[in-house]
Amino acid sequence: MPSLESLIHYCFAVGVLAMVGVALVLAIQVFTLGTQAHQDNCKEKVKRATKPDTTSHEEPYYAGFFHPYPNIGGGGERVLWSMIKAIQDKYPFIVCVIYSGDNVTRDELLRNVEAKFGLSINPDTIYVVDLSWRWLIDRKFPRFTLLVQSLGSILLAGQAINRFRPDIFIESVGFAFTYPLVRLLTARIPIVAYTHYPTISSDMQTMVSSRETGVNNDQTIASSPLLSRLKSLYYWGFALAYSFAGSFASTIMTNSSWTQDHLVKLFRMPKMTKVVYPPCDTKAFSEFPLSPRQPLVMSLAQFRPEKNHKLQISAFAHLLATRPEYVAPPGERPFTAESLLTHCCQPEPATIRYPILVLIGGARNIEDEARAEELRQLAKRLGIDRQVLVIVNAPWGQVLEWLKYSKIGIHTMRDEHFGINIVEMMAAGLLTIAHDSAGPKLDIISPAIRDTLPSDMQLAEFTAKLDRSTNDEDIVGLGFPVGWVATTAEQFADSIALALVAPSQLAIAVQRAARATARTKFTEDAFRLGFYKRFSPVVRWLDIQRSDIDDTED
Repeated sequence: MPSLESLIHYCFAVGVLAMVGVALVLAIQVFTLGTQAHQDNCKEKVKRATKPDTTSHEEPYYAGFFHPYPNIGGGGERVLWSMIKAIQDKYPFIVCVIYSGDNVTRDELLRNVEAKFGLSINPDTIYVVDLSWRWLIDRKFPRFTLLVQSLGSILLAGQAINRFRPDIFIESVGFAFTYPLVRLLTARIPIVAYTHYPTISSDMQTMVSSRETGVNNDQTIASSPLLSRLKSLYYWGFALAYSFAGSFASTIMTNSSWTQDHLVKLFRMPKMTKVVYPPCDTKAFSEFPLSPRQPLVMSLAQFRPEKNHKLQISAFAHLLATRPEYVAPPGERPFTAESLLTHCCQPEPATIRYPILVLIGGARNIEDEARAEELRQLAKRLGIDRQVLVIVNAPWGQVLEWLKYSKIGIHTMRDEHFGINIVEMMAAGLLTIAHDSAGPKLDIISPAIRDTLPSDMQLAEFTAKLDRSTNDEDIVGLGFPVGWVATTAEQFADSIALALVAPSQLAIAVQRAARATARTKFTEDAFRLGFYKRFSPVVRWLDIQRSDIDDTED
């Protein structure tokens, strides 16, 4: 039994450690938040620059959106601005404060949002806080990128909170390591998360442990047992830290079932983690006629390594090698992108006699430009360059034309968390083929065609019921396949061949089923409904907290 003296020493040591911990927390709070006068001054700036409607509410709330790239114009930004639009429509007393590193004014930002997404945002409840430390997350490192960027996100969130402390912290990029900092600064700030992709997943860990090469595991590490073991330990430790950080979120929305499954395993909060599909602009695409279509196999994705455009080139090469009837006649002049689009846009264009692969995507930088050129050279080495077009940074109007006339859509990224481009191709009427994994497999192309086309009996039953269906929900409920899924180059080639020879009645059936799915599951209205279910309890909680404070003061 320990003596009284040793017990006193033990209690003293514990007390010292506790005091050090409290002092550290206070130091972080003082360093991050600054003085109360500083925060009052920041809040006063926001008040002067905004005009929330408080006729139905005593005082405004301030929602801070931690989204350092609000002006990029991608799928993540559509989610951001759709959330803000939803808040403005239902909660006009909430001011949306956007933590931005894009160095643009509020008016310029809102003009770009309307031009890109067609969303009209009320500037009266928008305030932009500039982040000068965004370089902390911009830089790419050859090693330990996940760790360095996560640490950088913590410092960047510290700068954001220092420049304005919100009532609600909404994180819509995926930087879960910011959550403990926000909770440490004040427990009264609820944390709302919308996660597009887990920073680390069991798939990434499996790839490393099995020594498989991929985007997150290069050949040098995959070929070394020692390096693979060390990286596995690094991923294991990082996953533990990521799980701890994610547990601080008040509510978590994910963009797909795949992302949800991973976050439930990591954060262990199944009741707080729900799928809210991102909003997709399907209205314009849905107006395109389903036929006639040209035998164009269209890809729509940024020229990033994880999109795996090389697999598309390989699949198309396999298609032409195994089916010589699809090879362009040797003496025929090949199409350029301009001449092909001009041909398609004619009032009654002749049907092209052979398939052409059209890769359309954005290039963010010189590295992406180099990848696009590498694809051209790969097609040339494989001898199929006469039937392959690589188009970089095409204007959106031209992209719409390609979607209008192409027959087949292809997307080859493995473990794509969702795939907005896939939804757009389905809504536009393309017979869509995607990788048999993650979001496309679980949420978008479901049910799918894999090896064989639906039987004549299935088609007849669906067609008969289709004629009696009065809305898109009825069509989705019939459970007819909405596209193809594949994994290998050979499977993608076989799927392309099946789509090319599909009878018109079957093709139209798949197109209608796919379009109905796009217009019901992935619309702006569906997103808003799901978002309100997760966000409204947070607002009610804030009301309760404010009421309790008022009662205490009285």
